[in-house]
Amino acid sequence: TLGESEIFSADQEDGRPAIRIDAASDVGILQRDVEFPLADDTRLRWRWRVDELPSGRAEDALPTHDYVSLALAFENGRDLTWYWSAALPREHGYACPLPGWNARETHVVVRSGGEGLGAWQREERAVRADYERTVGPPPSTITGAWLIAVSLFQHGRARAVFSDVVLEGAGRRLRVL
Repeated sequence: TLGESEIFSADQEDGRPAIRIDAASDVGILQRDVEFPLADDTRLRWRWRVDELPSGRAEDALPTHDYVSLALAFENGRDLTWYWSAALPREHGYACPLPGWNARETHVVVRSGGEGLGAWQREERAVRADYERTVGPPPSTITGAWLIAVSLFQHGRARAVFSDVVLEGAGRRLRVL
């Protein structure tokens, strides 16, 4: 995690391992090192249930940059994070508005608005295609997987559960969570 935090907890959903996030006016990053090739067919798959979004406004400005997401880190020091936005359109990509993170992190909106909150959702992302579209020429290796929760700016609350996080591609499969 990033500093002392109790916002992440191990859990089980339908008999499967899960990580629960409950962040009230807090911030945290839970990281796992991985080494996985970034190939044309690399996919990131996960299930999540977002119960409460920490922002009611577009998250692409510093004062409203509260979100909960799944991210991948790459060998070039960049990372790509997928999240559920309160107001931005699906597939919208943008550089993080935080100083020091804006040259490192790019956000991609997977879902938007309140429809589906509180219900389990399955996601699949073409990692290389998302990287090329939002960042530029991709590196060759994924080096980490992160869960990120930010509810510090507007002092809201983020509540979500992540499960079945898997990387697949280049004939390989890695269960991240």
